[in-house]
Amino acid sequence: MNNNVNIPRLKDVIIEKIEEVGERTAIYVTLPRKPHPCPPCGRTTEKIHDYRMQKVKHLKWFERLTVLFCKRRRYACDYGKRFSESTPFVDRYQRFTKEWNQVVRIRPNKTKIFKEAREVLGTSNSTVIRRFKEVMLAKKGSGVQLAEVIVIDEYKGDTDAGTYQLIIAKPVTHEPIGILLNRRKESI
Repeated sequence: MNNNVNIPRLKDVIIEKIEEVGERTAIYVTLPRKPHPCPPCGRTTEKIHDYRMQKVKHLKWFERLTVLFCKRRRYACDYGKRFSESTPFVDRYQRFTKEWNQVVRIRPNKTKIFKEAREVLGTSNSTVIRRFKEVMLAKKGSGVQLAEVIVIDEYKGDTDAGTYQLIIAKPVTHEPIGILLNRRKESI
């Protein structure tokens, strides 16, 4: 089937069919055939063992949830090993495209609640929360490490930012963690 459709990040795939299934768009794709190196021995092979259909969630396309059905080849090495071809748009052991994973890591930061991100991306709350936690754990290494229990108190000072300042401290040692120039909600 000749198509002039170019889906972003999927330019190297061959689109076999596009159909609407309920409220989703299903796109059936295959990758061009090329020799692949065998992971255990390193020799390249073109011998195809079989085909497997992989269902992968993708970003919205024309405001419709999109699912890719990728027809993946499994190659057979001369030594009897079987392995799947590598796909540039899906990481290994994933059911979502790389672009979908990027969006789900950014979207919860821009929305007020996880439910909104879930509805836009067409997935479950637990998936959105899990991806959000991955991002937070990656960012956790950089930044201020707070104690398990903190004390927040205001005091009257004299700065250009305001009359009252805010101090954050550890309650047991009374060691200050930080001082904010004002007591506004945006600063806290």
